[in-house]
Amino acid sequence: MSDERLWTFFPHLRPSSVDDLRRLYRRWQAGAAPQAPDETWENWLCLLRTDGTPVGGAQATLFSDHEAMVAYATYTDYQRRGYTREAISRVLAHLAHDHGVNKVRAEMDRRNEASIGVVKALGFTRSSQRAGANDLAFELRISEATRE
Repeated sequence: MSDERLWTFFPHLRPSSVDDLRRLYRRWQAGAAPQAPDETWENWLCLLRTDGTPVGGAQATLFSDHEAMVAYATYTDYQRRGYTREAISRVLAHLAHDHGVNKVRAEMDRRNEASIGVVKALGFTRSSQRAGANDLAFELRISEATRE
């Protein structure tokens, strides 16, 4: 988490201390923001199967309309090895099968070619939904057939 390169595309999210990181993890563990009762948060630490080494994390925010938003970060030493694609693929399956989600959104910095490649490889398409000034929005519609 101390590698500067990890925060290239979202420096505003970087914890400023170990205590800030602990607070962030506790907030994620809460499962939802108190100010957003219609949302549920799910978070995963992504580990190597071989030895349990952490390689990144994945998040899903579930909304009451059967839609979700996904986010992810892969630790610098493990980027561009397929771990993010595998993790988000599993998150998508979980969202569809366990929560009945029918649309998933993702937003990322328009300069983040690796992240754009991940969502495109998973079948996401550019969304007309507005994203942040430097961000692109993508969405994936999940059909009934996909859930079965």
